[in-house]
Amino acid sequence: MMHAPVTPHARTHPTVTRHRRRADPVDDRVLAQLRRVLAEAGQLPLDLLGDGPVRDRGEAAARVDALARALVDRMRGAGWDEGAAPSAVTSVLAASVPEAETVLLRAARARR
Repeated sequence: MMHAPVTPHARTHPTVTRHRRRADPVDDRVLAQLRRVLAEAGQLPLDLLGDGPVRDRGEAAARVDALARALVDRMRGAGWDEGAAPSAVTSVLAASVPEAETVLLRAARARR
């Protein structure tokens, strides 16, 4: 029985290493709270949910998730300064949503 010779280049494709940002459990909790608050908020302008009608719950959830992520990104950019919470909410949501501000304030205080 003969074995195939071992070649130094047995792999035909190089291994691609992807570096993922380590998930921050605090950000994950904040995102979950913001998703809940935004989903329950009745005063969000409809144009914030994107172009065109929302076809199903999955699409609505994806759009709410994008808004929650934008809020967290805005606060991260502000260094999680407590004073930035109200302006982050109004700049992303084009409306005052006190429940979202409260979530961001609590998250900012937790980072002190």
